[in-house]
Amino acid sequence: MKDFNVDAVRALIEIQNGQYMTAYKGKDAAAVASLHTEDAVVLPPNLEMIKGREAIQNATTAEINAGGTDLALTTLDVYGSGGFAYERGRYALKVKEDEQILIQDSGKYIVVWEQVSKGNWLI
Repeated sequence: MKDFNVDAVRALIEIQNGQYMTAYKGKDAAAVASLHTEDAVVLPPNLEMIKGREAIQNATTAEINAGGTDLALTTLDVYGSGGFAYERGRYALKVKEDEQILIQDSGKYIVVWEQVSKGNWLI
């Protein structure tokens, strides 16, 4: 069994989340999608499952084009073993049109992270 240092893994996950937020705010859906494994599945509320990196990129593009911005991810807990980690967190997101906030959304999330190489974890 692989060693699992929860503090080290959490630090790496928080780095990845920082990259996710930067990419999202920069309207770079390809960079957001690249933080997911090829076979990742995203379960957005009130929508169908989104399967695979390409579909995740397309969905992220649609969300950004609809005005999604200012995404904030906050890690609350990280658990795991071997090559998998489980993150529980909170998110906040705004939807804007012409710089006017139409929606302020917030909620909770759970992410399964997979270690794909030393020091590299993907959603």
